[in-house]
Amino acid sequence: MRKKKKVKPRTQVYANLSDLKIKAFKYYNKEMEETEKSFRNKNKDAFNINFYLFQSIKEKTKLVDKIFELAYFYDQNFTGNKDFMHIPNIKQIMQNVYKYPIILATQSNGIEEEIVGATTVKIERNKSILRNPYFPTKNETVLTITGVLTKQNIVDGFGNRIRGIGRELFKSAIRAAYEFNKTEKVRLVSEIDCRNQNSLKAISGAVKELKEEDLNINLYMPGYYEIINTNGNLKEAPTFMVEVDLNDSKTLENSNTLFSYLNCRNNELFSDLSLVLEKSTVELKQYTTKANENIVCYHQIAPIDALKVELEVGTTAMGNERVPALSGIQLEFVNA
Repeated sequence: MRKKKKVKPRTQVYANLSDLKIKAFKYYNKEMEETEKSFRNKNKDAFNINFYLFQSIKEKTKLVDKIFELAYFYDQNFTGNKDFMHIPNIKQIMQNVYKYPIILATQSNGIEEEIVGATTVKIERNKSILRNPYFPTKNETVLTITGVLTKQNIVDGFGNRIRGIGRELFKSAIRAAYEFNKTEKVRLVSEIDCRNQNSLKAISGAVKELKEEDLNINLYMPGYYEIINTNGNLKEAPTFMVEVDLNDSKTLENSNTLFSYLNCRNNELFSDLSLVLEKSTVELKQYTTKANENIVCYHQIAPIDALKVELEVGTTAMGNERVPALSGIQLEFVNA
């Protein structure tokens, strides 16, 4: 168990976004050292699992190689429902490396190092409430945990399966934000498709473990968004926003919430999913914004305790599996 640190008073004057990003990188870089120690203490045979910040790589050649490797990692390891994750391409990864903390989990065999887990923590602070239509905020620093993915069936040198890397990625993202929030008020959120049981379980499990480590946090749902095309139809399933309450100050209903999609029709799937959410939540406000050719509608709802949410998914997430695009292709950097 980690030692409690004294809480410093938050600064009252917000720094500009560049300064905030620099601070965020420092918190996440420091957190990686603690994460590696903590994970190895709990997994004695995982001595070759390393956690570090992508941006801590100093060698230019290795940095470029890792960008290609990360693109290949995402392409090869996510083969679930296409709506559950937007796979970043090389250009997006390069932009993320420049702007946001990227947490990597790698496994070394003494000669080579392989990526076995990754996530990106995006940072924004918007002057307009509609700048981000998916989670409308104004003059608030918002950190978003995105792209949490781990390789399937990771084994140690003895052939034993190594578990918990994905949960550790979530815990690292949360712990660094928790420390950051002691000096600069921040909000920490993550997007989860309304049918994605695995992601909801992973972040819920991470929060529960951190609460046992005496972090004063909680997890709740402040809303969800829908993307509507030019024909007025939903383009994809509604997406939950889940927020880690870094001060455990949000008043929540002390009851379980069930989202059951068992009666959703295949030919009206997205609209039926939307109807389930509408019936199971209390809407407080609605934000509607045009984004490219689509309309994004964010539904702010009465906060729901995400640790007490149950999803009955049935077959609603089946039949939309992603196929890797780079199978058989070897990515490499050519220095012209």
